[in-house]
Amino acid sequence: MTTASYTSTAEYDAFGPWIDEVTTADEVPPLYRGRPIDFAATILVLKFPRNIARRDATPAMHLYDHLIIVDERALTILGRDGDRFTELSVGFDEIAAINDWVNLLDAQLTIFTLVGDAVIVPYNGSSNDTVVALTDLLRRRAEQTGRTRGLPPEHPPLELDDLGKKDALFVTGFRDLRRREPDIRLLAAHGRVVVRRRGGVLSRIADAVLPITLHGALVAATPTELQVLSRREWFTRGGVPALSRGRTVVSLDALRSVTVAEHPRYLGVSVVTLQVGSTRIPIDVPEGSEAQKALLALR
Repeated sequence: MTTASYTSTAEYDAFGPWIDEVTTADEVPPLYRGRPIDFAATILVLKFPRNIARRDATPAMHLYDHLIIVDERALTILGRDGDRFTELSVGFDEIAAINDWVNLLDAQLTIFTLVGDAVIVPYNGSSNDTVVALTDLLRRRAEQTGRTRGLPPEHPPLELDDLGKKDALFVTGFRDLRRREPDIRLLAAHGRVVVRRRGGVLSRIADAVLPITLHGALVAATPTELQVLSRREWFTRGGVPALSRGRTVVSLDALRSVTVAEHPRYLGVSVVTLQVGSTRIPIDVPEGSEAQKALLALR
């Protein structure tokens, strides 16, 4: 059946890969209209489109996978489940961590709660500025209830190529971050390194044919938050170029423990695990690195 078989709608006519702000009841996708929204009391309402090409959309479809509502009390996420939707509401002080990554037009926002729930919201990378603004809004709300803590010593400023030309992204990313947040402190950073697989002869052959790269990362913090700038994946095989960029924000007030262990598959790599409520966030870093020491110092 073609789109010409359907009566067009204003929502279908406006549909695209971008995230739209919702300011009136008429702009709420039909799937979610059974859930009352008091727009006079909301701070921000965003609708996240389905990951489909415009040519594959029809006016009869539910065109939006998520509706995110931020009001004075909580964050509410409505998610499409066939012809129904799920609902999760969490207070700002119940948000354990937020991870956002972009790989060209492929992107994903993940919100972790203290009880271990994780809400994954895929989106088109062209709307990353909107997601960054949403993340910063949630962080500001959480900071109003969070306690502060002391931080490890600050790392000396980084020059553009200090982490290698391929990882200059982290230096420019931190500079942009510091322009927006002057109180953030650089704690540690490292560029990419080639690591070896655990095992015997076959592992050594695999290392020669498809070497494993542990990608760079940057660790920064304020008295209320930890922020880690990284790639989407900690490891890649062979010469696959790394074009992604990601940011993980963790509430220090909710940080219960920081532990370290050897990586089960790669030599010279440590897995630093942040326990935030019931949520566990693993971060892979070179063994004995400044990043490992800075993360452990947050204990």
